[in-house]
Amino acid sequence: MTPVAPDPAPTWPPSGEAVGRLREHLLAGGLALLPTDTVYGIAAALDAPAGVAALYGLKGRPRSQPCQVLLYAPGPLEEALAGVPDPVARAARALLPGPATCLVPDPGGRFRAAAGDAPGTVGLRAPRLDGRLDGLEIPLVATSANHSGGPDPATLSAVPSELRAGVGWELDAGRLPGTASAVVDLRPLAAGEPAELVRPGPEPAAVARALEGVGAALSREGSV
Repeated sequence: MTPVAPDPAPTWPPSGEAVGRLREHLLAGGLALLPTDTVYGIAAALDAPAGVAALYGLKGRPRSQPCQVLLYAPGPLEEALAGVPDPVARAARALLPGPATCLVPDPGGRFRAAAGDAPGTVGLRAPRLDGRLDGLEIPLVATSANHSGGPDPATLSAVPSELRAGVGWELDAGRLPGTASAVVDLRPLAAGEPAELVRPGPEPAAVARALEGVGAALSREGSV
């Protein structure tokens, strides 16, 4: 299938029709530059193998390296947490939607396309965007729109030109906060151990407070 051509000048927030066309573009194997509540990312539909391959190729990312799974609507988030141990699911719901990537089990292998050489785990990312992209109710494989080790892009103009040239759709939400999401490993909670803050993100104290609210402890020993 040929990816659907994007609108010539997408506006923010996008119309329902524009979100529907974006969904078609992604399911047809296209790539998109999309906003989150932290930085801009490049995304492909999880269920479009050609798109996932194109994403890894554009970033020069080895397939052994996992990507996050980006979820913009409440339904897919709940589906992703089905079958996850209760303490882990409660903690994930306390952090998401929000500026966090939550590492949780993937018992059914639903997100294998994003797992790299670590099947059985998925990094769930559900941005808080006030429902503006709820119509994009498909799971996406995503990574930040930069080169490895490069600055996280707070604007579309900060995305390297060769990456922008490789996508078929851009959605400009203006300037974003610019600090990449926290990465929180929630898997230890299933065994009664503290969650681990792997990357602090914009508000590490807020992560700790959210987890405390559901009775979950947080270790920062592995934070970077």
